[in-house]
Amino acid sequence: MRRPMIFIAIAFGSGIAAAFFSQAHQAIWIGILAAAAALGQVGNRLQVRLQLTKVCLFVCVFSMGGWWNQTCADQPDSMVQQVGRQVRIEGLVTDIQQKDQGYAMTVKTEDSRTLVHYYGKLDDYRDLTGSWAAFCGTPELAQERRNPGCFDYRLYLQSCGIGTVMTTSSVELLAIKPAAFLRLTSRIKGGLEHKLERFTDQEVKAMALAMLFGDRSAMSEDTYEDFQRNGTAHILAVSGLHIGVVYGFFAFLWRGRKGALFYIGALFFLLSYMALASFSPSVVRAGTMIILHLGAGLLHRRYDLLSAASFTFVLMLCYNPIQLFHVGFQLSFLAVASLGVILPFVQRFYQGVFLSSLAIQAGMAPFTAYVFNYVSLGALLANLPIIFLAGILLPVGIVMLVLSGVSDRIFEFCAFFFEQGCRLLVWINDFFYAGGKTSFDVASPPVFLLAFYYGILFFFVCEKGRILFIRRKKARLIAGAAVILITAMTAAAAVDDGFSKAQIVFVDVGQGDCIHVRTPEGKNYLFDGGGSIRYDVGKKILKPYLLKNGVKKVDAAFVTHLHEDHYGGIRSLAREGLVETIGVFEGNRLKEKELKHETGARMLYLYEGQSVKLGEGVYVDILAPERASGKEYEKLAADEEDENASSLIMKLRWGQVSLLITGDIDQEGERLLLDRYSGSTTLTATILKVAHHGSKYSSSGDFLQAVSPRAAVIQVGKNNFGHPAKAVIEKCGEKDIMVYRNDTSGAIGICLEKGGRGISIQKMIE
Repeated sequence: MRRPMIFIAIAFGSGIAAAFFSQAHQAIWIGILAAAAALGQVGNRLQVRLQLTKVCLFVCVFSMGGWWNQTCADQPDSMVQQVGRQVRIEGLVTDIQQKDQGYAMTVKTEDSRTLVHYYGKLDDYRDLTGSWAAFCGTPELAQERRNPGCFDYRLYLQSCGIGTVMTTSSVELLAIKPAAFLRLTSRIKGGLEHKLERFTDQEVKAMALAMLFGDRSAMSEDTYEDFQRNGTAHILAVSGLHIGVVYGFFAFLWRGRKGALFYIGALFFLLSYMALASFSPSVVRAGTMIILHLGAGLLHRRYDLLSAASFTFVLMLCYNPIQLFHVGFQLSFLAVASLGVILPFVQRFYQGVFLSSLAIQAGMAPFTAYVFNYVSLGALLANLPIIFLAGILLPVGIVMLVLSGVSDRIFEFCAFFFEQGCRLLVWINDFFYAGGKTSFDVASPPVFLLAFYYGILFFFVCEKGRILFIRRKKARLIAGAAVILITAMTAAAAVDDGFSKAQIVFVDVGQGDCIHVRTPEGKNYLFDGGGSIRYDVGKKILKPYLLKNGVKKVDAAFVTHLHEDHYGGIRSLAREGLVETIGVFEGNRLKEKELKHETGARMLYLYEGQSVKLGEGVYVDILAPERASGKEYEKLAADEEDENASSLIMKLRWGQVSLLITGDIDQEGERLLLDRYSGSTTLTATILKVAHHGSKYSSSGDFLQAVSPRAAVIQVGKNNFGHPAKAVIEKCGEKDIMVYRNDTSGAIGICLEKGGRGISIQKMIE
């Protein structure tokens, strides 16, 4: 078998993924391993060795991957066992980063790692790295995925080897010498940072720290976003490019006979730089592969890129199998696969630099679109000069690092050169980014299509696939395509969180309301959009949610009232170009100029008695407020307190299923609705969106009786304003109404049976 490490890496990684999604017990994986080994023995005796042996070997390695994942997952973690309790922990501070507010420290105890947030002041925070310190606080599990397809912070931390998070109000330094190497690397970075502050401005300092160490804490969010959306952000995170340049710089400086001393020096140089870059997945991948390259040279063996990458892949997953789900890990190995498989194929026909860049983009762009939801046309051209310039600036940065404690004059000269290079780098990026005109938002492609694309691409471009194609081995080609198809279907089923079939989703936007409705025709509507004065809910939560779930455009958004926690997200989405029509109460016509200026959207004015068709058999009826005169609207607009009282009350009808949306009305508003629709079934609904986040001033017993819902959904954030009130929960319980809450369950999905005859309810967090 040629390149057996590729075969082993695929099997091992597949086993880890299967164990992660299935959560099968260790005993099951041991059983599969034993069965595969026994089948292999039978195959040997029956003399059908070759193909059966390959299958059995694959299953054996596959089951070993699954077993190893479950073994690591079952390892005891003392901090996880202390979740929710006030504790005092002592541990080694292995890393510390300055944030907008306070600091984030990674603290290693005997059997766990915790991310500790401290919001006080530290004189020189880098001095804390490598120290033994004590912290008091309450450990918690990190926030898991709260909306379908969106970021899973808990999984991200687990992929970094961190099990819990904690906030502390004090830091007690116990010892300063337990990890001298960590302290040294931190001091080196701190020394460079202080020198950069003396001789350059904030922007150049931020670029230097990002390019040399992958530390983006000093970089403005807008600058990084410009690089990210232009497909050039890889130069701001230490990656294979950086490690390769650093190694090449060392080899250039040596230039003599490459004996044992060279290999020892290169190894020390690489490990030191990897430590300065905090051993991120891409750094470990690139560094390990270069170390393997050095080993091959020392042993006079041929170095194979894909085999080295496969060995590194398995080695890193043996250390922490959950790294498989770290985006940096995935992108790093996908880049190597593109270089090792697609690029050689393209170079058989053309040796040009541009086509080579296009080949790399063919490997990276679909996955980038899936993860980050953008496609950059400028990346094809921008990466060529930017990578070339970065290849010059990185050695200059290394020289600056070495000279930061030696000569101020030489450092100042290098810093000036580095500064001009950084400004040129930013200018080139801005030129190709063209103010965002070359970067486009895209919805995440379905996992099935993504997996099928990569399977077909790598199968038919790789050496084995080309040989089968040239020799016209139709049976094997069909078998390979079938395996790819089955794998793609399995991957799609594995990542399906149950929301793909939900027609109505109560999106978790924290302390705010947001309902997403998908019609049979594929149209998308929002009812409210959350909002916060602390961060942009539309940009940070709603836009990623929509794009991750295949929604590029919202056909219309209906806003119950203009309070920030209902309207803020919609306003932001409209600015981003995702919403073109916004429906509001007609009383807001007085604010038309202001609303259009804020959103740039077409306004649809609504009042009692109207009905809007959303799709075939899908309607939204406006139940309140009633239409009034211009003078009454002026009086209403002058009273800010009446904003809740004049919330749009809407009833979504879908076949036999209905949803009553009540905004932020109080019990007085509910009483007016009861009086207005007394003796009718207008208020009766299958699902009730509980008014005002479950406030004690809403959801009277009479109103709940009139609506008689099967389920009530409370859209509320954690620890906000005492919502929901205990009395509201109790009243729902007394009337046998099932209560679902965003703060405890994340997003809530409503799946309608065919024709809207019934519902099933899906929770994001069980």
